[in-house]
Amino acid sequence: MLFAVLGGRASSIDQLVGEKLRQQGISPSPQCSDARFVRRLYLVTTDRVPSPEQTRDYLQRRNREALVDSLLASEGFVQKMTLKWGDLLRIKSEFPSTHWPNAVQAYNKWLTDRFRANTPYNVFVRQLLLGTGSNFRVPETNIYRTGSDRSPATQADNIALLFMGQRKAPSEWSSFFTQIKFKGTGEWKEEILCLDIDMPAPAVPVRLAEGVAVKLQEGTDYRKPFVEWLTSDDNRQFARAMANRLWFWFMGRGIVEPCDDMSPENEPSNAPLLDYLTDRFVASGYDIRALVREILLSETFSRSTLSTRENRADSLWFSHYPLQRLSSEQLNDAICDITEVPDFYSSRAPEPFTNYPLGTRAIELGDGTVTTTQLELFGRPSRDLALESNRDNRLDSKQTLYLLNSTNVYDKLRTSPYLKSLVQRKLGTKQVVEEIYLRVLNRPVSDREVAAVTKWAAGLSPRNRSRNMAESLIWALLNSNEFLFMN
Repeated sequence: MLFAVLGGRASSIDQLVGEKLRQQGISPSPQCSDARFVRRLYLVTTDRVPSPEQTRDYLQRRNREALVDSLLASEGFVQKMTLKWGDLLRIKSEFPSTHWPNAVQAYNKWLTDRFRANTPYNVFVRQLLLGTGSNFRVPETNIYRTGSDRSPATQADNIALLFMGQRKAPSEWSSFFTQIKFKGTGEWKEEILCLDIDMPAPAVPVRLAEGVAVKLQEGTDYRKPFVEWLTSDDNRQFARAMANRLWFWFMGRGIVEPCDDMSPENEPSNAPLLDYLTDRFVASGYDIRALVREILLSETFSRSTLSTRENRADSLWFSHYPLQRLSSEQLNDAICDITEVPDFYSSRAPEPFTNYPLGTRAIELGDGTVTTTQLELFGRPSRDLALESNRDNRLDSKQTLYLLNSTNVYDKLRTSPYLKSLVQRKLGTKQVVEEIYLRVLNRPVSDREVAAVTKWAAGLSPRNRSRNMAESLIWALLNSNEFLFMN
């Protein structure tokens, strides 16, 4: 049995989840297998499926803490967090964000540098909201350039949604953003964010929250008192919103759901659990990796997706891990990894038209304008809205038909260097099946599955039998629910 805390004590997360389940009269599902765990862990932390070597290594060592720590310290986790915040910040060259390619590149690098350094979340938000200068050279200023409506009220609404989980900001908050102005330069598409410090201050104190107000002083940056309050320990909703968002990202469902609608009417499914995560986040100094680590090492995270008769109806209290289809980027990159055939991406923005280096992964694109038919079909967000629901991970009939009939997938299999190498090794049927299952489904194959594939392969034409068997088996597994879903 997995315990998240050294010394053999079940984690506080598991205790709080367990207490809620007992109140509801629900028993949890058992723990998932080690192979399922390693696949799930790689996907949620790096958006990549593990390689056969990584799966074998874990199944031999079975050191969960070491694996969690290594993945959270990896470049893959940095890319994952950059992608998530790129969605939220709507980083996109063209309409409606119109950041333009230079700013998109700088913005993504700024995010990557912050997550690589594990910048505390409160410091990250302060830096993001207090920038001034060129949107190309001080890329965090682009948070105020997103969209065609740059009015103070809209700026306040955007910030309330991103950092408080509120769909609408209090009307008073717009006062903090009245000084923001933009002016062009001689460089293509560049803008300077500057402050009009002569903007008159409101005559009365501006309310931040119930019982909290601040008197703005002319000649100062009106954003500063707001940001200081927003990111302070006194504003518990700031940490609470991010704790809930992190739980959603790694557990598939928010404690408050939707995770970016934390209105008083939308109560958490487990308030003590959300309070605990919030306390831990603040106590850690707003350390994202520390909170994610605690979530990933809990028994709650590593429960099976298979429901029992007792908990089948539960969709609120985490008695089993929510079944989730792979995201568009995860699916696209996994097929490229399995076949060893990369995709080619190019921007649709003509200023300037850009071809991405061959081998660029979908998770690395960083620009909502750059996409493909396959990425769009599988729900890659348009980055037109800063809502988590802008990403659609549901499976529908169009996606199923695409995988069954896509020339893109077929061409990858037909030209796959991996398949060519596998056939040239002249392995026996059992060895080929074992390799393919470990590569595509990230788990050892069962004796029953080996027998079924062997029986089917015996009926194939002797000519190119090994090649046809391997290619058809990979194609079949890519179309299986076991591959398409994070089990």
